[in-house]
Amino acid sequence: MIKSITYFAPHKTALTVSLVFALTSLLMVIPMAISFSFMPATDSSGNPVNTTPFLFMMIFMPIFYFIFGYLFTGFSAWLYNKVAKFTGGIKYETSE
Repeated sequence: MIKSITYFAPHKTALTVSLVFALTSLLMVIPMAISFSFMPATDSSGNPVNTTPFLFMMIFMPIFYFIFGYLFTGFSAWLYNKVAKFTGGIKYETSE
């Protein structure tokens, strides 16, 4: 049976995809945080290492992924809905 996707609810689609992006980013942040915890606090000449950019990135990366994932997915869903009116949407086949 061939079916068509002719509409995506922009808010629900964006919320779902952005949450997946944010959770996926944790797969990168958690190992980075663990490896970062083993780094020495000083460089080879004894000067303290500025860790602020790394900490900022690890804390805010999931938040940025969520926000920008939401915005871009919401826009993409809205644009898809406009284009699907003219093209009939994406066709897919199902079987039982």
